[in-house]
Amino acid sequence: MTISVEEYLNTSYRPDCDHVDGEVRERHCGERDLSAAMRDVLLYLCGLSAGQRERTFLTLRVRVNATRVRVPDVCITRHGAPEEQVVETAPELCIEILSPEDTMTRTLEKINDYFAMGVPVCWILDPISRQGWVATPGKLEDAVDGILRANGIEMPAAEVLAE
Repeated sequence: MTISVEEYLNTSYRPDCDHVDGEVRERHCGERDLSAAMRDVLLYLCGLSAGQRERTFLTLRVRVNATRVRVPDVCITRHGAPEEQVVETAPELCIEILSPEDTMTRTLEKINDYFAMGVPVCWILDPISRQGWVATPGKLEDAVDGILRANGIEMPAAEVLAE
């Protein structure tokens, strides 16, 4: 069954789902490891500064185009971005935290949607291996020194995911 973006935006899902071209897609969440990783990343990023805390969100709907709404696990909006209930202004950073059920194909599709709307960088985190990758348009790199970086924001992946 397909539904319109408007119907999706007026419906609550627990946990929240992505909307892709009329299809409501479940996100893999609700497991302890994933939930703990989301919490730890959020707490770390919010602790960087008061201004950072006000721009860092957990599972916030991001309308990437007219027919797609994605829900990053964590995102940081841009300084001075409008306060949108459903974000339509490209965030500064979107973070996807992998569950065992996530596939690379679906993860990259989601990341590419963020890039198409203007998000400059995304982080992909694996809470099991405690590894992280930095994705920019056309490029996916290991955080070889263990530090994820984006626009002046830094996070030691293994340290944060171990907490």
